[in-house]
Amino acid sequence: MPTKRMTGAERMYIKRAFLERNAFATLFGEALILLAGTMLLTASAKVQVPYYPVPMTTQTLVVVALGLFLGPVRGSGVIIAYILQGLAGFPVFAGTPPTPSGLAYVAGPTGGYLAGFAISAYVAGWLARRGYAKSIFGAVTIAIAASVMIYVPGLAWLGVFTGYGEGLLSTGLYPFLLGDLLKSTIAGLLYIAGSVILPRFGHVSGKETSKK
Repeated sequence: MPTKRMTGAERMYIKRAFLERNAFATLFGEALILLAGTMLLTASAKVQVPYYPVPMTTQTLVVVALGLFLGPVRGSGVIIAYILQGLAGFPVFAGTPPTPSGLAYVAGPTGGYLAGFAISAYVAGWLARRGYAKSIFGAVTIAIAASVMIYVPGLAWLGVFTGYGEGLLSTGLYPFLLGDLLKSTIAGLLYIAGSVILPRFGHVSGKETSKK
C-alpha cells in the first residue's frame, strides 16, 4: 500500500510544533537553572559568621562557581534574579530575617557587594569561556580575580557609611581576604573537577572554547 505523502501544510505544522516544544523545553530548563541558582545563593547567605556591617558568608564561593559553570550571561543573570528577589522583600539575603529585605537592605552598607556579585560572576564566566580555566592554576587564578571584583563596588559603596580610610579597609576588606582566598580556591577546584567528570557541564551557557 503506497505511503501517503505529507502536504506542505502538514510539514509546516509538524515543524512549528517541534520548534514550540523545543522553545518550551529551553524556557523550562532556564527557569530551573535560575531557581536552583537563587536557592543556592540564598542557602549560602544563611551559612555565615556574624560580623558588622558586612557578614561573613559562603556566597563568594557560590557566586564565582556560578560564573564558572554557567558562563557570563547565565551566571550574572542568576545573581541579578537573586537581588531582585531581595528587592521584592523575600528573605534571601544574609541576616534576613530578622533584618527585613527590600530596597533599604540593598541600599545599605552591603549593597555594593551585592552589585559586585553580578560583576564577579560575569568576569569568571567570561574568562572561563575563553579557555583560561582549563588548568587548576588557571581556574583558581580566575576565581581569585573574580572575587577581587566583588570588592570594587563593595568598598566604594561601603565607604559612604564608614568613610574612605583605614576604617573602611579594616571593616570591609581585611577580615575577608583569607576566607575569600580559600573559597575562591575551592570554586576553581570544583570547576576543574566538574569539567573532568562532565566535560560539557562547564559550557552549558555558551559555546565551547575552541580546541587548538
